[in-house]
Amino acid sequence: MDEDNTSAVGEVPDEDAAAAPPASDPVETEAPAAASEDKVESTPAPPPPAEETAPASEEPKAAAAPAPPEAAPAPEIAAPKVAEAPQHPFLNRKDHYVKPDTRLPEDSELALAKAFLMSQSDKSNLNLYDHLTEVVMRILETRPADAVDVFETISADTKRSHFTVHKTGAPGAFLKVQDVPPASDVGAAQVKLFERSDLDAGAEETDGEIPDILDLATLWEWAGVSFGKEETFMLFLAIKRLIVEKPLKSVRLWGKILGTRANYIVIEGELREGAEDEDEAAANDTGEAGAPVPEEEEAAAPDAGGGAEEGAEGGEAQKIEYPKRKVKPTVPLPKEERTGVNKYVYYVCNYAGGVWTRLPDVVPEKLQAARRIRKYFTGDLKHKIVSYPPFNGNEAQYLRCQIARISAATVVSPAGYYAFDQEEDVDEDEENGAAQRIIINPEYEPLPNDQLVDPANWVHHVPYVLPQGRVKWENPTPPKNGDDEDGNDDEDRSDAGSEGGEGGDGEGEPAEPETGPPILSPLAGDEEHDGMASWVARMCSSLSPTKFSPVLLRCTRWPGATVISYNEKFANVYIGDGQRDTPRFVPPPLAELQKEYASGPGAPGTVEDITEQNDPTLAEETAFEEEKRAREEEQQEESDDEGDEGDENASDT
Repeated sequence: MDEDNTSAVGEVPDEDAAAAPPASDPVETEAPAAASEDKVESTPAPPPPAEETAPASEEPKAAAAPAPPEAAPAPEIAAPKVAEAPQHPFLNRKDHYVKPDTRLPEDSELALAKAFLMSQSDKSNLNLYDHLTEVVMRILETRPADAVDVFETISADTKRSHFTVHKTGAPGAFLKVQDVPPASDVGAAQVKLFERSDLDAGAEETDGEIPDILDLATLWEWAGVSFGKEETFMLFLAIKRLIVEKPLKSVRLWGKILGTRANYIVIEGELREGAEDEDEAAANDTGEAGAPVPEEEEAAAPDAGGGAEEGAEGGEAQKIEYPKRKVKPTVPLPKEERTGVNKYVYYVCNYAGGVWTRLPDVVPEKLQAARRIRKYFTGDLKHKIVSYPPFNGNEAQYLRCQIARISAATVVSPAGYYAFDQEEDVDEDEENGAAQRIIINPEYEPLPNDQLVDPANWVHHVPYVLPQGRVKWENPTPPKNGDDEDGNDDEDRSDAGSEGGEGGDGEGEPAEPETGPPILSPLAGDEEHDGMASWVARMCSSLSPTKFSPVLLRCTRWPGATVISYNEKFANVYIGDGQRDTPRFVPPPLAELQKEYASGPGAPGTVEDITEQNDPTLAEETAFEEEKRAREEEQQEESDDEGDEGDENASDT
């Protein structure tokens, strides 16, 4: 019976396969389905296994033999062919992924998939692989509660982090972040400092005096001031390159000005005699660009507008005359050329190895304005200074003025190190000895450390800057007319004084000269600052003996100014924000507003009461003009008659 069952089972698929029509014919598929149903219905229900006999159990097996083909119906085999047709129109696209017929190795498939994900976008220059990597890393770092819900937000924030907004709220204002960070530019510039080709060419002929910065850095470390060993060495190379490129006789590391966005490294240099710096013209042009408009030009501006208005009216009788400002013209003070406050030139850069930029010369008017304001530096020389009182200039000019003020107040030397040049002729009328030249004293004997601790043994060897912004005083109101040999000087001065307006203000009278402390004045003469001495001196070490410990001086008026001395060496350096220490900075008050006309009885002021009147009519204006014209003609006739009578009397005599 097993063989019969086996043959029956084997024959049924052949019969079903022969009777089964193609899947595409829906009519013929009903016959086998009906036949199978008949077979199932004709088969009696099998009894429970406990009650059935052996012959009965074999009969349902033979009858149920066609059941296995029914378990795997034909529609399931034809299902993949039906699914190939697109269910939606938008899925029938040309860019859909076509799976290859033959499968590649798993490593190759992974490499192709990764290459596809790393394909660069033409619009954003990003790729999906890096983007997904950053998104997943951010999710793992932040561990949000519902990562799947905030995935799109995290993806958008990650993509937005690669761009920067040029203008907030402007459409399409996203700009790509620089691929090269600023640190790479600094490193590329500093690498050039180690090139020896440019430094070796003509170094023996052009090199000036360069201080041993590496040795001075050791002294500065005793004072708690350090640029760092790497930066100090690169500063030495940068200064060496500077003195080769520029016609400098000697240089000195002045210090560092700290800014909000970048710092300034300042180098002080002295030009050779007769040498011309290529950067001088450009620096001075920049310095004069923001010069204030002279008051006489400002006063003449409304007059020019009035003349243009008159010319436009032509021959009309009525002319518009604008009121003229009665101001006293001020002549700008001349700046000092390679002397006084402009004896040295200054170069600045933002970092060691950067481009050196020469600062403009000090203009007296700008130094006066710099003393009245307080502004922190940004690190951009072209930054416009906005302040009250106004400073008409950029940060380069303001920085130069602050350097001049700090140098005059904090650059000091031991007493006796400098001496006056006896061979130089000095004017006897010079009350302030600031203009006198000083030289290094060849007979100088270093003072011991216990004496250098006293500020009285230190002196200022930089001239004092007068309030007018110069070292040598200049009369701002010179005499209008010089002494005449014919003795007409008194008459000219009397005529000038009798004139109204500007002449009567005593313009020809000389102003009182400004004076200040002379050069090489001791520090003990400096005024106290906020109840404390201007200078504080101490030993750098309390453990070493006095003769083996450097001496440190700090200026309390200009925080950051440091002087260090050891044996015969001393060095001045400034590292600070470039601002003078003030307990509370109070800007000057605003000018008083113009007073209104007084009105009403008992109103204060000297102006008479003003009453409102109606505008005259055209007839009244015409009558007024005719009356005025008749009065002028009458006055002209009277003057002509008086002239004729004078001629007759002259002929009689």
